[in-house]
Amino acid sequence: MKSKLFLPAFALALLGAACSGPKDVEVGPYTVSVIEKNVYHIQDFNASNPAGETFDADGNKTHFNNCSDMYLLVGEQEALLIDLSNPVNWADNAKESLRALVAERTEGKPLTVTFTHNHGDHTGMLPAFVDDPEVRFALPQADFARLADRFPEAQRRFFREGEVFDLGGLQVEAIAVPGHTAGSMVFLLRGHDLLFTGDAVGSGHGVWLFNRDAFYNYVSAVPHLIAALGEREVNPARLQIYGGHYWQKDWLTLPKGREMGMDYLDDMQALVTEMETGTAAAEPSELGRPGLETYFRHGNAIVTWSADQLAQYNGEYSEKFVCRDADVVFRQIDEHTWEGNGHQVYNESIYVLEGDEKALVIDAGTHAPGLDKLVAKLTDKPLMMALTHGHGDHVGGIVCFPEVWIHPEDEAMITGGRNPYKGTVHHLEDGDVIDLGGRQIEVMHTPGHTAGSITFFDKEHGYGFSGDAFGSTNLLLFAGTFKTLINTTSRAAEYMQKNGITKLYPGHYHGDNPETLQRVLDEKKMSQEVLSGRRKGNPDTANGLNRSITDFGVTIRYNDPQALQ
Repeated sequence: MKSKLFLPAFALALLGAACSGPKDVEVGPYTVSVIEKNVYHIQDFNASNPAGETFDADGNKTHFNNCSDMYLLVGEQEALLIDLSNPVNWADNAKESLRALVAERTEGKPLTVTFTHNHGDHTGMLPAFVDDPEVRFALPQADFARLADRFPEAQRRFFREGEVFDLGGLQVEAIAVPGHTAGSMVFLLRGHDLLFTGDAVGSGHGVWLFNRDAFYNYVSAVPHLIAALGEREVNPARLQIYGGHYWQKDWLTLPKGREMGMDYLDDMQALVTEMETGTAAAEPSELGRPGLETYFRHGNAIVTWSADQLAQYNGEYSEKFVCRDADVVFRQIDEHTWEGNGHQVYNESIYVLEGDEKALVIDAGTHAPGLDKLVAKLTDKPLMMALTHGHGDHVGGIVCFPEVWIHPEDEAMITGGRNPYKGTVHHLEDGDVIDLGGRQIEVMHTPGHTAGSITFFDKEHGYGFSGDAFGSTNLLLFAGTFKTLINTTSRAAEYMQKNGITKLYPGHYHGDNPETLQRVLDEKKMSQEVLSGRRKGNPDTANGLNRSITDFGVTIRYNDPQALQ
């Protein structure tokens, strides 16, 4: 940052002994602390408006300042300011004070402002910097993409998880922790075991979640964060977490002088697991805000949400929750069968079928680098990895396996491209039988979605696993014609009727959308009507196709004229 931030004498006078005096100093309406050399903690409070709550003798609240935190990191070449606190409208000199204290500590180095998330109590002092052409803004894509106009076009850029801010001697990495907002980011100061989290994991009074999707994101985000810290060799014993509302630490039972650390994240991981299994301790929050009426607790961790909404979430699947990691959650279909879901492409599904001698893993999600380790929590049998088809949202975890089975028509999907599979590829053909030991799984070629789509049938248990062959209510006819689909549905329906197959678990299972015999027959009927001209498709460019038909609770998307040949 250059001379524009070096303010006139009246503003600099606010600084006092900010750099050379005691650890905590007041600068106008702010209090500045030194976390370590060149790492500063800035809070929007001072002696006239202290942080947090005060009460009289009768327990009545007499004062409240929901103080919000900013963190300034100054490297050898550049500086990074994380968050911009509440809008400080209780002090006349708020903008000048903030600009002055930042300028004093950055000493002319270029400044980038970034954010943990897009809530007003963390973007409130944007007016202090938005008109300065020398300040740059780095914006988390998911939270700020629709708000680009708030920032000068020449000075803004968007980033995603994995962004590294190299300040010269200090490297700061962004890690996504969606939940509180869809785009919440935390920032790790590499090699220093310091984590700046905004409201992503709470600051003591809990993480506020606002709907079902927020919790769905959060139960995966917490293990993702813990795994990311482990991968970056963060020392668990030394980790210090600085949240978005430091004053809220009064709810935590921490040793004097301790910050939140890995034990806090472990508590949060345990809590979200208990919430997912319906065993979390709960109490009324008394916040008086719809959707935030319940505190769920484990140790120091608190999630603030709705008990009713959690109950609805838990009721979406009849299958019992078993385990999860950052990328996949597994639920149990029966004693020797499990269903897993990723969370990147419409609940992409993974299935584990255990026999007496080995277990079959069907599909591998979109991103599941630890899939083999997670499956090992379900079964100790040797694993065989097989794919219903070769699309990217079903093959993400095959890197964990030295061998994979797939129909030859789809082999090129996993062996070509930018990240080809390096292991051994085996072929599965129509009519093959996979013997798991006391459990026989039959293979049927069911093309249409892809040329090599296959369905796995377990006659003994009366169900099958169909990937995207019948669409999970949204069938994308990428590689076949309606004649192909009529043949596929005819053969599948005949097999299901003959062998008592009551349902097919699809490639994107949501708890209430198994494919039934009737669904397969409905798709056959729709296909016949399109070919006969009795049914006309509607223009529809979703998923790279150009037309669609909808009926019986299912949509078939296709390309005209190719699919009509």
